[in-house]
Amino acid sequence: MRAQSIVAIVAVVVGITAPGAHAGSAGAGRPPAASSTTPRSSGVFTIGGTPHPYRIEGTGVTCIVTGLAPLFPPQFSDRLKQRIRFVYVDFKNSWMAESPANVENISMDSLVDEVDEVRRALGLDKVCVVGHSATGFVAVEYALRHPEHVSHSMLVAVEPFFTKEFQRIHDAFWETDASADRKAVKRQLDERLPNATLKSLSPRDEFAMRYVRNAPKYFYDASYDFTWLWLGRTFSAELITHYVTKIAADWDPRPRLARNTVPTFLALGRYDYNVPVVTWDGLRTTPHLTTHVFDRSGHFPMLEEPALFDDRLIRWLDAQR
Repeated sequence: MRAQSIVAIVAVVVGITAPGAHAGSAGAGRPPAASSTTPRSSGVFTIGGTPHPYRIEGTGVTCIVTGLAPLFPPQFSDRLKQRIRFVYVDFKNSWMAESPANVENISMDSLVDEVDEVRRALGLDKVCVVGHSATGFVAVEYALRHPEHVSHSMLVAVEPFFTKEFQRIHDAFWETDASADRKAVKRQLDERLPNATLKSLSPRDEFAMRYVRNAPKYFYDASYDFTWLWLGRTFSAELITHYVTKIAADWDPRPRLARNTVPTFLALGRYDYNVPVVTWDGLRTTPHLTTHVFDRSGHFPMLEEPALFDDRLIRWLDAQR
């Protein structure tokens, strides 16, 4: 029975550390409180007949954040928000749905279409799209399908394809590249958060705590505790499962990326064992693609090396003028 609370098991993660696995040596941490000088607004869009609350932060080029957008306001710095106007939509028909019903009716087509509905609701001919991790496939697809409506594309730790080939590279990179200390932290987390414990949680909390358990694969600091992002959040774990196992299964845009026309910034972390840097090796010559590898980051360079992340992204934006 799924009776346990996520709060009741968070404490078991505290105290796991292994200095040789870069514990505590990177810049990741809870972001500072939001600045009162950053422009902010909110409202409601109607998408597919459903009201969708949204939040807008910053000024500059308008960028729609795809996927689990409401999780991202604390992940992007206020400095970056002086150059980018981030739009975070509470996608009630998909990612942030409160009911797991009918996820089988959601497709890549519908996920891309709802981004375009947001663009139209904003009254803009062109927008920037932002994607992170596997949900960033939607940003990639939007730019490939609607290049006439995309000014820029910003991808952070997004897989270049999602086939069995990717899984083989992913698994081999962890086995051959991760240090013994990093693997020891992973074993400790697996022991403290066994599958039986996670299965006792709600689907949403189980997903969140699996993410926390995989910190050594996501962060330069192998013992980083990412619980703060997930506590109190509402999102559809059922859709994420459907997305990964059905919608994105065998996703491979590589032939189409060769015809890319949208200026694209790609941020990768050297210590990202979820999206290994080597998976992009054969795609670095993609047209209009600028890649930066952050040497002291994993899956979240905007949190782990925020100043450098901002510098590289702002420099790239300036070069697009």
